[in-house]
Amino acid sequence: MLPRVWMEAYINFLLRFRVAILIAVAIVTLFLTWHARNMQVYTNFFDLYPPGHPYIKLYNEYRKMFGTANVLMIMIERKDGDIFNVDTINKINKATIQVMETPGVNPYQVRSLTHPKMKNIRITGAMITAYPIMYPAAPKTPEDVKPMKKAVYTNEGVHGFFVSRDNTAALISAGFWEEGVDFRNLYNRLTALEQEIEADGKHTVYISGFPMLYSWIFSYKNYILGVIGATMVIILVMLWFYFRTFTGVWVPLFSGLLSAVLAMGLAGYYGFNLDPLVLVVLVLITARALSHSVQSMERYHEEYHRLEREQGDKANKMDAIMASYLSLFSPAIVSILADGFAILTLALAHIPLIQKLAYVSSFWVFTIFISVVTLHPIILYYIPPPPHDPKSGKRFSDKMYNSVNRMMVRISQGNARYAVLGSFSVALVVGMVYAQNLKIGDVSIGKALMYDDHPYNVAYDRINQKFVGASQLVILAEGKEAGVIKDPQVLQTLEKFQRHMEQQELVGGSITVTTMARRLYQMFQEGIPKWGIIPDNPRDVGNIFYQFLNTIGADDLDSFLDKNSQNATITVYYKDYNHETVVGSIENAQKFIDENPIENVTFRLAGGLLGILAAVNEEVEWSYKWNLILVMVTVFVLSMLTYASVVGALIVMIPSIVAQPLSEAMMYWMGIDANINSLPVAAVGIGIGIDYGYYVLSRIVEEFQRFGDHDRAIEEALMTTGRAIMFTGTTLTVSVVFWVFFPMKFQSEMAILLTLLLFFHVVGALAFIPGIVSLLKPRFPLPNKIMLVLLFAIFVPAGALYYFDHADLLWLGILATIVGVCEHVYATRHNIGMELRG
Repeated sequence: MLPRVWMEAYINFLLRFRVAILIAVAIVTLFLTWHARNMQVYTNFFDLYPPGHPYIKLYNEYRKMFGTANVLMIMIERKDGDIFNVDTINKINKATIQVMETPGVNPYQVRSLTHPKMKNIRITGAMITAYPIMYPAAPKTPEDVKPMKKAVYTNEGVHGFFVSRDNTAALISAGFWEEGVDFRNLYNRLTALEQEIEADGKHTVYISGFPMLYSWIFSYKNYILGVIGATMVIILVMLWFYFRTFTGVWVPLFSGLLSAVLAMGLAGYYGFNLDPLVLVVLVLITARALSHSVQSMERYHEEYHRLEREQGDKANKMDAIMASYLSLFSPAIVSILADGFAILTLALAHIPLIQKLAYVSSFWVFTIFISVVTLHPIILYYIPPPPHDPKSGKRFSDKMYNSVNRMMVRISQGNARYAVLGSFSVALVVGMVYAQNLKIGDVSIGKALMYDDHPYNVAYDRINQKFVGASQLVILAEGKEAGVIKDPQVLQTLEKFQRHMEQQELVGGSITVTTMARRLYQMFQEGIPKWGIIPDNPRDVGNIFYQFLNTIGADDLDSFLDKNSQNATITVYYKDYNHETVVGSIENAQKFIDENPIENVTFRLAGGLLGILAAVNEEVEWSYKWNLILVMVTVFVLSMLTYASVVGALIVMIPSIVAQPLSEAMMYWMGIDANINSLPVAAVGIGIGIDYGYYVLSRIVEEFQRFGDHDRAIEEALMTTGRAIMFTGTTLTVSVVFWVFFPMKFQSEMAILLTLLLFFHVVGALAFIPGIVSLLKPRFPLPNKIMLVLLFAIFVPAGALYYFDHADLLWLGILATIVGVCEHVYATRHNIGMELRG
């Protein structure tokens, strides 16, 4: 990729000005270390929302009226009998007060049976009255409870919503602001509340909702630290087992920690926070720095002892450093750039969480250029020469890795290579078939992150079983002028819309201002059920609104109707949700809106949890598609620049190309939900092992220049570079495998997925790439003029595919393959040599 003279000049520059470079790196490191203390691990819910999406814009505009989508639900269930007793009612009241006093709660969005906003509406001969259901104070005798029970049955929006239909449970609902929630404090408060209520043995508490979900996540802080600590210990043990020297341990460890400090410093400098769910990615990237460091150390050891055998005691460290890094520079640079830019393309998603992950993680990868490529030659200059020759085969570790790599040599040659290539072809086809079944957001977020028997999911299921539903979709009826909601036609359309949405599967109930209006009109007609309607007469409607706005108070209706009667909401409750539910609810609502236009009112979508999820899922689905295309195009361009060949680029990329649909198929088989948390991890995992391919193919090209024979070059490459790849692949696997035992389902599933992907990349580098090189015997680099023709042959049709909206990976892959076949025919006929262009 770079002229040899440039690489020699850079290495000489590093060694000549090594003191100045060390001082400069130290200053930058100290500066970023100081800022690293500002980097925090916490969740701001606004980081999960795509701010430019119409649903999110609507949500932010009417957040106070909608209420926040982050709703905490506390269900208190009586084990013996119903809740209508003094003890249980007082527990509900005390819990409601404690929730209202919790930092971060939206006080306008707290509701429960004992909350003052829960009204008991009555009509007397002279007037309409509205008092809290629990009035005038908390009950002290069974007689005080009886009016409350009657009020539950005679008021809309209570039974099924805040008191279960069988009267054995009550629900406390509280919205929390997206920003500034202290999840550790919230977890401690709710846990203490739960223990206090359950202490008598007569009640069971179930707590669910987004605030509780993330409180659970943050409660696993010690587990996270324990897993990271155990991972570091095992990696240190493996480094010692491989190198058997203190230098072999501290140099890779130093490289990994330096990259981590620099990346954390950048995050702190820009005020980025990191979500705890993405920490597995950061651990993986730290292991990437260790991997590059091991490749560097291994090649230096090999070159030093080669020179020692050739020159005897006259072996020179400077010569060994120069020889090793001239060979490593190109594959190291292209793999760092490919990894870094591949992760950076995640920023295509207009979701702050993913963008922050992309910026920090890509910078983390780019810092490997400093921690390994720049500092390693200087470090190796100062430390003693390596005492052990890795080719000697004397140590157990040498024998073990050599045995495995000899097996890889046999697999990559003869008939075995056809089995390897056939296996990859089958994996690609199977992956493409089953990847089509993967859907974005196919289970509730709690069941995507936690195991089914986790207390959070048990609570979620129990609340949905007892009440109308724990998940909401909110639709806004936005009027063009004040008072428009009082129009009978508008109210009847709202009610029609409400009934239309209730027909969808998993809908447990709904509520709008018309729910109360119908009930109030029926009460004016002496409670006769047939008068539970929206009157056609504007005067009657106006009288209803006058009565309950002046009696109940506009503040008590703020979640249904604004003070000017200009905007109203339809809230639909869902007992559960999946991909079809979220998509279907939006499509169902949009269908009604399109078929029922109404003058002076515009229906706008969508708020509530399902509205937020719809916006997030749409953004994730769009960005994931284009992220994959950008990753592949970026890696393809870098690979072409490295090998000056379409064939060379495809050879090194095929493991990643196969890994993409295969990872989606594995997610489908394993039941891993594709969502805002899992897809970025999967995208990182697809490209994180591509450097193995660069190191192997570059070493094969280098050895071909020595031997002039592809199979001999493959054998030498696998017995040298392959050793380090086998070790680093194992190290990377260990860096994530401990997450398999994490108590959260998401972290465990991501660890399994990444482990399988890493194993696939190792097999791809050590079996597939040597096998296809042995079979095709490719010839590159191509002359500049031919490369220019090939570039036009690929990117002009690719531009046309993009213009006609057919720019997907399948068509781009077919196009690149066709051009690659043409190149291979041309290179073979013209007997082009195989070498790294310098």
